[in-house]
Amino acid sequence: MKKILFASVAALVFSASSMAQTTTPPVSDKKADMKDLRKDLRDLKKDKAERRKEMKEGDKDEARDLTKDIKADKRDIKNDARDLRADGMKHPLKRAEKQIHHARKNG
Repeated sequence: MKKILFASVAALVFSASSMAQTTTPPVSDKKADMKDLRKDLRDLKKDKAERRKEMKEGDKDEARDLTKDIKADKRDIKNDARDLRADGMKHPLKRAEKQIHHARKNG
């Protein structure tokens, strides 16, 4: 009788500890991710314009630094889009560009 009681208590403890270790999926924050994606798209456009200006003026060192910024922005955009697609949003880049366009159009 003691063996059965001990075995059942041990099974209960092990099952409770394994349930306590399972992780819940992180809460998706689509709104913040989308805002970050729009910000990155605006930064990318601004950096490209500045790089074009610097190349025209002949400042190649500044243009090289801006190219590094552009590459970093592209990596951020790619990661943000991947996160949004994982959260269930379809075509996050297209949506973000459309939102930027509407915000600029409507003031």
